Amino acid sequence: MNQGEPGVIFHRRGWLAVQPEPFRHAWIEVSEIRAVPRGDRLYSLGDPPGGVYGISEGFADVMTASGYEPPVLGFIARPGWWVGEAAALTGSPRRVEIRARTDLRICFVSLQRLEELETVFPDLWRRLAQLTVLHLDNALMYAASLLKGDARTKIASTLVRLAGPEMLHDAETSIPCSQQELGEMAGLSRNSVGPAFRGLERDGLITREAYGSITFNPVHLSKMMEVSLESGNR
Repeated sequence: MNQGEPGVIFHRRGWLAVQPEPFRHAWIEVSEIRAVPRGDRLYSLGDPPGGVYGISEGFADVMTASGYEPPVLGFIARPGWWVGEAAALTGSPRRVEIRARTDLRICFVSLQRLEELETVFPDLWRRLAQLTVLHLDNALMYAASLLKGDARTKIASTLVRLAGPEMLHDAETSIPCSQQELGEMAGLSRNSVGPAFRGLERDGLITREAYGSITFNPVHLSKMMEVSLESGNR
């Protein structure tokens, strides 16, 4: 792939952005650009292992399941986010389902290309393991938001998690997500999510935009949670 617009986001945001420049350029060079229409799947739970996907434009639903339960929405991925390395590393079936929430533009690196990259970058698999650690961090944040805190804290924690690669950016970011979906990802009932959501709106910490988007500053939400935690410990 050439170094045009589709690859720019990966040099600025997410897992690939923190890799050494030679690796970044080589990775982008061997990737394929694909368009994925809204509603289509990148892959499903249990699919055979394949390559690694990165979102250049758009948002994707990450559907998770436990045991024999049907998949539920666990995360909404944004530009700069990569997935698929766990199956590539282990040769095991896919553990999540990825659906296009909006029209997507993605970069795809096939298993064959990964093997070719390894001949140039012997530490490739260690770098992919770093990506797995990022997903583990996200899963731990998910578990913590479900288990701890009141409704207000759960919503704030979930939004910070949804900021993904922009989690530490002191600037507004948006996610195409309804109040109900946010409540589900935070483990809240419809009756409890409404008052907490409106309270965060009144405090100017979140804003509902047109077409169902939610805008927020993840750093401000994190500071609010820190203050709440300190107050609770007094």
